[in-house]
Amino acid sequence: MKMILIASAIAFLLLLSGCAYNQGVVQHEETAFLKLIGNLENASLQIDDNQVIVIEKPDKDIVYQIKPGTHIITVYKNGEIVVKRELYFDDQITREVTVK
Repeated sequence: MKMILIASAIAFLLLLSGCAYNQGVVQHEETAFLKLIGNLENASLQIDDNQVIVIEKPDKDIVYQIKPGTHIITVYKNGEIVVKRELYFDDQITREVTVK
């Protein structure tokens, strides 16, 4: 009887440890972030040759999701270019651009 009880306990522990084991590869989507800070009133943003994005809430720091790699960041204020930079974005990294 004692042996059955010990064998049952060992089997139960093995069952629990087997359920907790989780093998697999989790891949995240490659993405980086662009954060605009500073005076964003009447500002708009263009990334590479894409469409110009009007910044609607200039009182907060703005964060955009972007694909990793090299991008040309252009910020316009009142129709004039105030920032134009070529930046490299690593995966899961946030780069800041200050607008004055």
